[in-house]
Amino acid sequence: MGPDIIYVFQTGKSKPMKLVSLLPSATEIVAKLGLEKNLAGVSHECDYPESVASLPKLTSSSINTKSSSADIHQSVMEVMKNAVSVYDLDVELLKSLQPDFIITQDICDVCAVSFEQVEQACQKVLDKNTRIISLKPKRLNDVWDDVQNVADQLSVSEKAREFREDVERRSHEIKTREKNGSKPKVLTIEWIDPIYIGGMWLPEMIDIVGGEVCLAKSGIPAPVVNKEDLEKIEPDVVVVKPCGYKLDQTLKELELLRQQMPDWKKAPRVYLIDGNSYFNRPGPRILDSLEILAYCTHPNLFPEFGERYAKSIIELDKE
Repeated sequence: MGPDIIYVFQTGKSKPMKLVSLLPSATEIVAKLGLEKNLAGVSHECDYPESVASLPKLTSSSINTKSSSADIHQSVMEVMKNAVSVYDLDVELLKSLQPDFIITQDICDVCAVSFEQVEQACQKVLDKNTRIISLKPKRLNDVWDDVQNVADQLSVSEKAREFREDVERRSHEIKTREKNGSKPKVLTIEWIDPIYIGGMWLPEMIDIVGGEVCLAKSGIPAPVVNKEDLEKIEPDVVVVKPCGYKLDQTLKELELLRQQMPDWKKAPRVYLIDGNSYFNRPGPRILDSLEILAYCTHPNLFPEFGERYAKSIIELDKE
């Protein structure tokens, strides 16, 4: 077991290491590594583990995330077109915290505060010893490598190696069991209006659970498709997990989702998943997401996963 609090040494003195996380997946990585007590501040979207809710929030959003998917998409497009950030960073709060490490990302300005914003803030208000750890996963191994990279920089390498062993064990178990099943076509939907198909690490996950990927490629951002594109495929399984949406928000757009879907010859099994917790955060719970996907793809082969994650899964027409 690793220590609850890590200390850093500067100018001959030791002090508790202070961490700031600017995205939910980074907060989950820190917690998985046993360093939650070192967190001094998080983003406004960090909600797991629940205990981080009381920490100072360093970011805020200029977008109303409670509105419809179409309105959210339009607002984001307008903000990006005007070269304005979707997120605001509280520079004064950051200055008061004076963290030793800031964990952020350098892959998507729609997902979190941009790397450029963080760099500029560091140059203006932070001690020169503050270090930035930037995550930029595009594929599944990148996610696991990011966990190891954070652990290495925070001096808890063994905790990441233990996690990687768990990844290998649970992934191997899925691969071994799914060999006994068919190879259903799996379509994952990352946004409802317009329809985005899950890209990046999702195609690799579908391959691991024994599915056939529809309309996406590994390591490539989520493609936008229309109804005509969807008509050209006949998926066996559709997994709907809008980025940042909890199940109740997805259910509010259920009728819109049905309108977006073609009248396929054979109706696929359709699952709604808590997209705020799973699939879209490239951190430790991607491993849990893999098990959810295994269940959706082969429910008869992985019934225990259906029970384990029952609160985060709704199969349409079986509510």
